[in-house]
Amino acid sequence: MNPTTASAWDDTPRDLDFVRRLAEADGPADASDAWPEALWSILVEWGAPRWSLPATWDGVGLEKPALVAANARVAKGSLTAAFILSQHDAAVRRLLLSGDRPTATYWLDAISTGEAFATVGLSQLTTSRRAGLAARVVGPGGFELLGAMPWVTAAERADVFVGGAVLDDGRQILFALPADRAGVTVRPAYDLAALGASRTSEVACDHVELAESDLLAGPSPDVMQTGPSVGTGGLETSALAVGQALAALEALEALGSAAPNLAEPVEALRKAWDALRDDLDANARGVPDAPNSAEIRTRANALVLRLTQAYLTARKGSGFLRSDPAQRWARQALFFLVWSCPRPVADAAIRDMAGLCHLA
Repeated sequence: MNPTTASAWDDTPRDLDFVRRLAEADGPADASDAWPEALWSILVEWGAPRWSLPATWDGVGLEKPALVAANARVAKGSLTAAFILSQHDAAVRRLLLSGDRPTATYWLDAISTGEAFATVGLSQLTTSRRAGLAARVVGPGGFELLGAMPWVTAAERADVFVGGAVLDDGRQILFALPADRAGVTVRPAYDLAALGASRTSEVACDHVELAESDLLAGPSPDVMQTGPSVGTGGLETSALAVGQALAALEALEALGSAAPNLAEPVEALRKAWDALRDDLDANARGVPDAPNSAEIRTRANALVLRLTQAYLTARKGSGFLRSDPAQRWARQALFFLVWSCPRPVADAAIRDMAGLCHLA
């Protein structure tokens, strides 16, 4: 390991126990498709929901390099847990950017004491092609929400949705919407190919009243550009792919110890993972000339797919049983192809599948 990354990426005994417990709970969560209380309880016990909160709100306030490594560690244990946590953290980051607004302060206080769970409903303003949420002005400073926020993770568990909507004139608003506001309905969770326990669903808004005091930003032409990036499609997503790739890599290495035919491919995959991890860390630390987030995401997508499918292949028929993590990891890794996946990254993946380029 590169010495510059050792402090963030080296596992302590406590870290190893954390990952082990998440891994043990991930299979049952995947099989049930119900809200994974066991996974969330482990995250809370380890203080994970406080990693993104600064000391001002009694949080840990991890710096970006440490936070990226910590999120990769969660994904190594359970991608379901990591996905849920990522959406919670995205909501927290957005609230922090609007911390001078009373609604942001109120919800940050509630989150810091464990009295509220936050998630985001922003994909309609970023990467989703589904019809999104519309807002219309109703009197001075008032708005009405019509439509739905698609792809809202842990929606049935949430106390507040950090969401966005588009006005008739094309301007956008960001808001903190209480889940119990009149007209808000959480629809049944999507029947996903994987990560069903994330309870990702659509949140419908039927003439929901929104006051100016509920706003976090806007109205403005491109409200998501207000402040630093707080979405879920950047380094955070790549970190989760790197974490799940490591789970498959270590499992493959364990098989390879008794299978000489795996030695060469496992060595190549380990080198690819080490290089990607170092580049991810370098970007998080702001190292000059480090690969950009789009390049890292492209490589992370390709590597997590290759590693999970390599492990499934090596496990043969046993890996195809629902009781085996190999099939679960392979299914879950497919999500990186569609989750907050920018068009250039998706295009690069398709070209790689067509043999028009090769992603290291």
